[in-house]
Amino acid sequence: MKKLLVLLLALACMLGMAVPAASAESSYQPINMELNGVGLNMEAYSVGGRTMVPLRAIFERLQAEIVWNDAERSVTAVKDSTTLYLVIDNPEAKVNGEAVLLDVPPLIINESTFVPVRFVSESLGADVEWDAATQTVNIVTDGTKCAGGQVHEGTINPAGETWTRCGSPHFVRGDFFVEGLNNPVLTIEAGATVRFEKDASLIIGDEQPGGLLIQGTADQPVVLTADTSGPVEGFWKGIRFGEATIRDKARIEGAHIEYAGGLTGAIFMVSGGPLLQVTVKDTEIRNSLYSGIEMVHNSRLSDESGNITISGTKIDNYGIGFPMITDLTGSHLIPEGNYTGNDIDAIRITSINTYATLARSTTWRDAGVPYYLDITLAVEGPGNPLLTIEPGVTTLWAPYTFLEIANNGKGGLKAVGTAEKPITFAGSVDKLTGWSGILIGSAAVSSGIDLQHVIISNAENGITMYEDYGGIIKNSQFTKNKRAIFMPLYEEGQTDYRKGLGNTFEGNSEDQNIEE
Repeated sequence: MKKLLVLLLALACMLGMAVPAASAESSYQPINMELNGVGLNMEAYSVGGRTMVPLRAIFERLQAEIVWNDAERSVTAVKDSTTLYLVIDNPEAKVNGEAVLLDVPPLIINESTFVPVRFVSESLGADVEWDAATQTVNIVTDGTKCAGGQVHEGTINPAGETWTRCGSPHFVRGDFFVEGLNNPVLTIEAGATVRFEKDASLIIGDEQPGGLLIQGTADQPVVLTADTSGPVEGFWKGIRFGEATIRDKARIEGAHIEYAGGLTGAIFMVSGGPLLQVTVKDTEIRNSLYSGIEMVHNSRLSDESGNITISGTKIDNYGIGFPMITDLTGSHLIPEGNYTGNDIDAIRITSINTYATLARSTTWRDAGVPYYLDITLAVEGPGNPLLTIEPGVTTLWAPYTFLEIANNGKGGLKAVGTAEKPITFAGSVDKLTGWSGILIGSAAVSSGIDLQHVIISNAENGITMYEDYGGIIKNSQFTKNKRAIFMPLYEEGQTDYRKGLGNTFEGNSEDQNIEE
């Protein structure tokens, strides 16, 4: 039997047959890979005397577009006027429709597809060099300034960097810091592709000044994606802007960002000091984990931001999967966009504490999805802040939270909807006491409170008023509250909101605590 096995192996070698992958894994010899002399972080093996490399990695580094056909187990790659066609375990390939016989066919190794590097590279116009001393294959392209496959790790060049389309795909390994004493800026040109390894990220202006300018267009978007053939939500960590981000050097335009997030949003911004503003415009954020955009402390999207699409956001292990998460500063004038198609279609307004104060005037815009608040919100401060809520906005409040207006200082609330677009205040839990309601405190003045065409439901007390502010509530609806309107300091002759103001009451345990 032993002699027969030796004879069969010898015959296979004579006929130039490739050893089947299932029985040859122990004979795969690791090979080092370079592109124009720069080391590449990719698996490569010598199989039957031929170097085999991962399909997607090599084609993208040579700037070829690929299409995988699962039924045929085939791949088609196109670059300029050249089209390659390969089939797994089939030694016959095609170049522009002409059959070519390979020494080793495409193989499945460690559950990934590998292809012969020399055939692929030379067919797409590159040369292949072999260094036997270092066991290294070097792919040489025409014009190394446009060679794809550059790996970026560590910290940006102090003078700044530009990642070009012709240098795509770019690969980011680990946390790549864009900051330094010389105020470096990373510019990513239209049409560029950036692929991120597992848990990689861009960190902008964390401790020292730095900036990021992504300059995509509708025809040539900048693509930031996962460096894997099997991407999942949260594969890479995303883009982080810190408080040292250079003013007016934080701009993401015409980008497609996918498979990022996890512990923070795919785009994350945080400042405990000066106001941090980031422009996000004409951009799609897809398939994130936890959140598409997150704004913490004194950070927000700029007034230039808009046409943002966030979809496919998945819930993490803690049940969080919103298109956008923001502190109070970031809730002002959320840019127009499409925030549907996520596990939780709502914009979460939160804070590090369960009780937060809105001390600057803020407007909540109709973003097409509800605002979800898991905090008690107080609107008050020395500047007499005003919370303005535009028609069509729905706010959902977690259990035991409430909206407090001018209880310990001056503040106001303007929630003026229309019959077609009412403003809704409701508990996130659909029950009689799903949240605590709206409290209008003793420091309020009637001119600072205006509620029209609002719907208040599921509250302990829909609206609690410590003084009689007159007809501040009109044409509004109170449904399924324990008490719709409550005045703890009741006096005879106070305003009866049930009469003459166009308000309606339905399903409340008590409409208003007025003695008949």
